[in-house]
Amino acid sequence: MSVSSRSLTEPALAQTVQLITLDNGNGLTATLSTLGAGIWSVTQLDESGTAAELVLNYQDPAQWATNRYYFGVSIGRVANRIANAAFELDGKQVKLAANEGANQLHGGPEGLGSRFWQYRTEQQADSVAVIFSCQSADGDQGYPGNVALEVCYRLNRDNELSIDYYATTDKLTPLSLTNHCYWNLAAKPGADVLGHTLWLNAGHTLEVNQQLIPNGNLLAVAGTAFDFQQAKTIGRDIAQLTNGYDHFFVLNDFAQSHADKQQPQLAAVLSDPGSGRVMDILTTEAGLQFYSGNFLDGSLNGADGMPLTKFAGLCLETHDYPNAVNLPQFPSILISPAQPYRQRTIYRFYTQRIS
Repeated sequence: MSVSSRSLTEPALAQTVQLITLDNGNGLTATLSTLGAGIWSVTQLDESGTAAELVLNYQDPAQWATNRYYFGVSIGRVANRIANAAFELDGKQVKLAANEGANQLHGGPEGLGSRFWQYRTEQQADSVAVIFSCQSADGDQGYPGNVALEVCYRLNRDNELSIDYYATTDKLTPLSLTNHCYWNLAAKPGADVLGHTLWLNAGHTLEVNQQLIPNGNLLAVAGTAFDFQQAKTIGRDIAQLTNGYDHFFVLNDFAQSHADKQQPQLAAVLSDPGSGRVMDILTTEAGLQFYSGNFLDGSLNGADGMPLTKFAGLCLETHDYPNAVNLPQFPSILISPAQPYRQRTIYRFYTQRIS
C-alpha cells in the first residue's frame, strides 16, 4: 500500500493543485485533489492488467477553475437545493447566496467544492488515507457560524474507499455534506450509463417542483420509474421522465428514524454488465440523490477525449434531505457546538464473472 503526490500547475487555477494517490496494492487506486477535497480519479485493474478509469474528469485541467458539473468535489455547506436561498433560524430569516436562479445549489457560488483545502496523509498496515481540512467563516455564502471541516478518504486492502466527514461549529447552523463524483463503470470512451444496472434500498422519493426542490411530500416508488428496489437498467424507464433522474431517494433503513447515525448500511449497488464491475455504496445518511448526468451537454471533453454528453456518468450523492431547512417535517440538518457533524459513506468495488 502506498501514498504518492504530484503537483498540477494550471494558469486558470488560483493556485497549484496537489493530487494525492492512494494505492491499495490490490489493483485499486484513488487520486484525490486539494481543490474541493475532491475525487480526481478512481482506477481498477481489469483482467488484462489495464487500469480502467471509473469516474469522469475534464480533458482540459483549466475546466476545474469553474467546474460547471461539480465533478468529484466535496459539496457544502448544504448539498442540493435550498428554496429561495433562504431559511428561518431562531425566528430570523437567513439569506444565502443564490446561484441557481433564486435558489441556492450545492452551498452557493463559492461553496466548499471551489476551495483549496489543506491536507495530510496517513499510512497504516491495512489502509492509506488523505485527510483534508478547511475553515468556513461565519457568514460564508450566508451561513451562520465558524465551521471547521475535515474530509478523510481512506482506501483499504478490501477495495473499499471510505469518506468520513467531520465538522464543528460555534453557532447553530445547517450542514449536509456529500461528494459529487460521476461514475461510469464501463470505462469505455464514449460509453453512457443507461446500460448500467442499479439497485436502491429505497421505497420512497421526495416529490419535487419544476425547480427540482422538494415540497415536503414523500412518494412511494412502487410501480413507477423510480422503483429500483429490484435491480434494473437505468435506461429501462428513463424515457418516462422529462429529462432524466435528479431525485432524492429515502433509504428504507432511515425512513422512520434518523436520530442516530450508526454503522453504514447498504444503500445502492451499481453494476456494469459488460465489464462485470460492481460498486456497492454503504452510508450513514438518510438517503441519496440519484442524478443521471442530465445536464452534460457535450460542450466539454472528458479525460478520454470524448465529449461529455448526456448520461455519460451518474452521481449517487449520499446526504440528508434536501431543503430540510425550510420543511420542518424533514429530519433536521442543524448542528450546534454541542453536536458536531459526522457522516460516513463507503464505496466497495469488485468484479462479477460475466456469463
